Amino acid sequence: MSAASRLWRRAPLWRWSLYLTVFFTVLAALYPTPRLLHRIPQLSRLPGSDTHRRAPVTAPENASSSTAADPNASGDNAAAGPDRVGAPNINTALTGGIPFAGHTLPLPAGVWHPVLTGQVGPGGAILFNILARTDRGIVTGVVIARTTIRPQPGQSIDGIENSCHDDRNFMSRILSEGRGGILECWSVARSTGSSSELINTAFQRLHTLGFPVPSLFVTTSWVRASATKDNSGANLAAVDTLLAPIKPGTVQLLAPLPYWDKSQVAGAPAAQNFVRATDRWMTNWVGVLRGGLLDGLPGGVAPLDLSTDPAAPPSGL
Repeated sequence: MSAASRLWRRAPLWRWSLYLTVFFTVLAALYPTPRLLHRIPQLSRLPGSDTHRRAPVTAPENASSSTAADPNASGDNAAAGPDRVGAPNINTALTGGIPFAGHTLPLPAGVWHPVLTGQVGPGGAILFNILARTDRGIVTGVVIARTTIRPQPGQSIDGIENSCHDDRNFMSRILSEGRGGILECWSVARSTGSSSELINTAFQRLHTLGFPVPSLFVTTSWVRASATKDNSGANLAAVDTLLAPIKPGTVQLLAPLPYWDKSQVAGAPAAQNFVRATDRWMTNWVGVLRGGLLDGLPGGVAPLDLSTDPAAPPSGL
């Protein structure tokens, strides 16, 4: 009898440790955590794995069934009271665009996951959707969309809060400043945090679920408000897109944190190039946003050539 066979017969604890090692290795491969996917992204391609079964689907056909697209759909309740806030299944994979308030919310390139969704404001008049994009388990983008389902009484377009006149912006574009009862503008700025309880709750959920989040984002903000015919109220649509200026597969910024300030960005070519690329992308993307949320988007999916932002994951991942 060999030494190995004698050990197998006489050491039951050692034998059980081998059994459990194999069991938990298979379990980890079938149900990998976000951190494990970041370390070993090939696990998402294993046939039979949980992430493989939840392969990305193309919106809007499959996206319409997800809680990300329907604020009234069931999901874990994240807040009580008059506001209705839901935490959908974070593993839901969305691409291209999702139904939103009877229109289409275009999504930049990559796979997006619903983080929070619901209705807030007086009588639930404001729909919101917060989604995150991941690449190898790391958050590379966040979309925060809001729209009204009915005019806000007593609200004038002059009183709509927007960031387009903030001197700290890298750049701003005023498309309409009240002409014809329409306010529309967009801007590009840095973002390291928010005072919004909803947004902070969304990021806290990402942290709790183990998704690495970069320390800074470059944010594009688009706002469009239109006054009612009698000027008794206003309709609003707004989308913030947070893009992570990081090295692929890491949370390391392309340039040190101080260089992402408007006054310092010229001192770091990598930061300046990312900001300029974001400006060029947003110049075309704003038309896609307007088409999806107002005019109608052909096929309900964002055009691929316009959806690839500077932080988009490499094609094929």
